[in-house]
Amino acid sequence: MKPTDALPHPADWSTATISKTVEIKRGISWSKEQEHLAPREGAIPVIRIGNVQERLELDDLIYISGLKPKAIEKKRVAAGWAIIVGSNGNRQRIGNAVKIVDDTDFLFASFLIAAKPKPDSGITPEFFYRWLSSEQVQAYLSASSEGSTGLSNLSHSFFKAMAIPYPTTDEQAAIARILDAVDTTIEQTREVIDFATKFKNTLVQDFFYSALGLTAYADRPSKELPSDWVLLPMEALIAGEPKNGVSPKASSQPPGTPTFSIAAIRDGRIDLFNGENLKYTEISPKVAEKFKISKGDILIVRGNANPDLVGKAGRITDFPDGCIYPDITKRVVLRNYGDHRLLPEFTVLTWNHAIVHNQVLRRAKTSNGTLKINNRDVKQILLPVPPLVQQEEIVDLIEAVDTKIDALTAKFTALEQVKKSLMHDLLTGKVRVGDNFPELIKVKSHASHRI
Repeated sequence: MKPTDALPHPADWSTATISKTVEIKRGISWSKEQEHLAPREGAIPVIRIGNVQERLELDDLIYISGLKPKAIEKKRVAAGWAIIVGSNGNRQRIGNAVKIVDDTDFLFASFLIAAKPKPDSGITPEFFYRWLSSEQVQAYLSASSEGSTGLSNLSHSFFKAMAIPYPTTDEQAAIARILDAVDTTIEQTREVIDFATKFKNTLVQDFFYSALGLTAYADRPSKELPSDWVLLPMEALIAGEPKNGVSPKASSQPPGTPTFSIAAIRDGRIDLFNGENLKYTEISPKVAEKFKISKGDILIVRGNANPDLVGKAGRITDFPDGCIYPDITKRVVLRNYGDHRLLPEFTVLTWNHAIVHNQVLRRAKTSNGTLKINNRDVKQILLPVPPLVQQEEIVDLIEAVDTKIDALTAKFTALEQVKKSLMHDLLTGKVRVGDNFPELIKVKSHASHRI
């Protein structure tokens, strides 16, 4: 695409180039001595690249002191401006943007760019931000980025030459209101997911504390176990030795034997039907048979540079035929006999808790910058073993919350797709809005509740 090629649009829309209609300014630079991690008198908070996500995230700010009033006023973030990622090691991040809704005391950093339509441009800040955030424009900005030595930069010449199509200000306002309504529903869904996740974590934490009185630094309970519970090493609960996976020649697409990446192990489950996690490999049928996974298997991450991932476990529930487990994991098969047994679901819930994870990390060894655990480490980890009936009750409660989170997550994903489709249709004029705006909002609102 040439930057002068505008997105498809109706004949009655106008077009203009960014250079003629949009004001652009660069962020502020500072020295290390001016940087502070906490607020202090005379220090101004600064938005950095990490704050520019799907929305503006303000949890991790730094504060800059020693700035002249003129510099502060020039680089201050005000309502109506869009803050854009201008430089990043990840090319796909170039052009990512957030909208500033209210006047703030924040400044923005040098790897960011601020842009806002000029007052006489005929383009509203809200419409400009939606155009900038559209899938097509984001793709063009990423593809046209420049740079070397691993750092990509927004091509200012490409960006300024881009043509933006736009309808009347009334239609721009209607488009913005529709997309704002969808964003509100998405944000409400996100908040409910966050609440449900925190509720689940609280349930798990309360269970460990009330039952065991454990701290994050103890291998053993800090109070007496319930009379019908036992504390056993993993060695007493598994059948045979933990077994490392296979490290065959990998390819990303079929045909071949399915396997997976470490990203598949999340929240105690292993998602093997996510296209990004599933991999394919060339391996002989004889070797594939040896490393084939089964329902109920528990896989433990045996090594990673990230301590948060080392020792994390997931259970196999559903998987493609013939799927094998990779070398990054250890396979553990639980005993299904004897007086003391663990359910796979309860085992993973317990194993991934911070109390057990800290046991794992204390035993892990560093090799070439990577933390690793061996079979002895795994077998020595102590786990609480309640009666099966109590395990089932705990698992049922947690899985009920997981089911709700899964349903909300599916709704969130569907809403994101609705938004993407709406943005394309509205910003290209495929769907026109005007006097029928209230009816459209009503239809879209009902549609979101049915998802």
